[in-house]
Amino acid sequence: MRQARVGRKAPLATVAACAAVALTVAGCSPNDTESQSDGPVTLETWISQDMETLFPGDAGSYDNISILDVVYDGLVRYDPETTEPYNYVAESIEPNDDNTVWTIKIKPDLTFQNGEPVDADAFARSWNYTADGDNGLYSNYFFGIIEGYDEMQPETNDDGEIVKEGAADELSGLQVIDDLTLEVTLSSPFAGFATMLGYTGFFPIAQECLDDVEKCSTEPIGNGPFQVTEWQQSQELTAEKWADYPLEETPGYDAIHWTEYSTGETAGWADFQTGSLDLSFPPTAEVEAAANDPELAERYVEQPGSALTYLGFSGYTEGPWNDKEFRKAISMAIDREGIISSLGSGRATPADSWVVPGGVPGGEAGTCEWCTYDPEAAKAALKKAGGWPDGEKLQISLGDDEAEVEYFTAIGNSIEEVLGIPYELNVDPDYFTTRAEHGYDGMFRNNWFPDYPLNENYLSFYASGEPGAGHWGWYSKTFEDKLDEAAAAPTLDEAVVLYQEAEAILAEEFPTIPFRWSFSATYYSERLDNVILNPFSGAPILRDIEITE
Repeated sequence: MRQARVGRKAPLATVAACAAVALTVAGCSPNDTESQSDGPVTLETWISQDMETLFPGDAGSYDNISILDVVYDGLVRYDPETTEPYNYVAESIEPNDDNTVWTIKIKPDLTFQNGEPVDADAFARSWNYTADGDNGLYSNYFFGIIEGYDEMQPETNDDGEIVKEGAADELSGLQVIDDLTLEVTLSSPFAGFATMLGYTGFFPIAQECLDDVEKCSTEPIGNGPFQVTEWQQSQELTAEKWADYPLEETPGYDAIHWTEYSTGETAGWADFQTGSLDLSFPPTAEVEAAANDPELAERYVEQPGSALTYLGFSGYTEGPWNDKEFRKAISMAIDREGIISSLGSGRATPADSWVVPGGVPGGEAGTCEWCTYDPEAAKAALKKAGGWPDGEKLQISLGDDEAEVEYFTAIGNSIEEVLGIPYELNVDPDYFTTRAEHGYDGMFRNNWFPDYPLNENYLSFYASGEPGAGHWGWYSKTFEDKLDEAAAAPTLDEAVVLYQEAEAILAEEFPTIPFRWSFSATYYSERLDNVILNPFSGAPILRDIEITE
């Protein structure tokens, strides 16, 4: 299954200029940690209790990505205002003429927190371990664009169990040229390869960490400004500033303490109000009161989010959902504006595209023709599709999340009211596993926020490679050919336009239904300043925060 076509507009040649911009945007404070208090200056924040790992190649959630962003450094980092990547651990990242071979130079004299060198071997061992399908890591598919990936993937049975391990354990397209030089050969041209290299899956790994992956998953050995010192899982996590950190982007405070809550940041709102937390957001019932509090209003930051919640269908099973007219009917029967205004707490906006508008290159609003609430047009489309089977209920599946159950109950009610289609919610604690195994029959929830800034990142996972594959059982050769054409474009600017054409094909064939875009926001305590939100995940960028006490 082909999933790893990745990239973005990355003017990485102008390293010095980008670094200067980054320092200005980040508002880096001096490493002066003296304060009015006698102890270390500690940022108090939160994570969810369902976080299980801090191994970079296996991290894919809001929580572990936020933590790893201060524990590790990648080859590039991203400007929070423009989303442009700039070199960080990398000295330079240069392609050959057709964007198939990339030479990466690493800055000298960098080390991990255990003293091991951060060199070409550190990146090679990390990428090879994550790319090895036998290890079953979250970020495995990112390496599908590098030569030799297919040989590293195991054969599995219908239950997803490995019946034969991959034939190779190293990427043939990944070569260590010298201590500080990597050469990466892609399986096909891709002008945006450098853009993806700030994602957690591409972080380096110390040999000591790889020697004991289980231990490293809870006691990471990073190369970033903070070092994890204690993690009592499901309770709290602490990271302290690494005294020997050599690079420039490090906050002026001493430690970060995360309290773990069962339902995330809203569960910590009471602690925020008493001063125990520096960052939080109120539960739905208290949003209006917080917004009307003049003191809180001065300590509030928001920005449009880039996470898309959308509806998929089980195209691998028989049903009305295999008719595009039926999918159009469902989409036009959903009152996005009404649902979001009543349940969104100001943290979502209706979606009418598959790529976040303005948030990444190539993102434009209005690419979804049938994402406007139109009951009469919805009824006409359902009639054209042949209606809904008498006596049947539309199953709507999703994970076990209280807020999402509210949303999808409202979606089901809207569909039933407009089209007369009865529904039932299937709340599945094993949602991701069931979805991967094609275990649903009907409609189900999906969510995505970009790993790197390019419209391609919203589109590539629709490339199933063959009919019946992928989450939705949807396949379009026209769409996949357009992705191939975009990936082979000589420049990123040209690639972006071609990826827009791919989105237009997606919009015409309409396999999934955009529902809402996230809207990121947080309140912060009186002692914080320079609170900036990550343009991808919406999490506060902990490196940028200043503590003024």
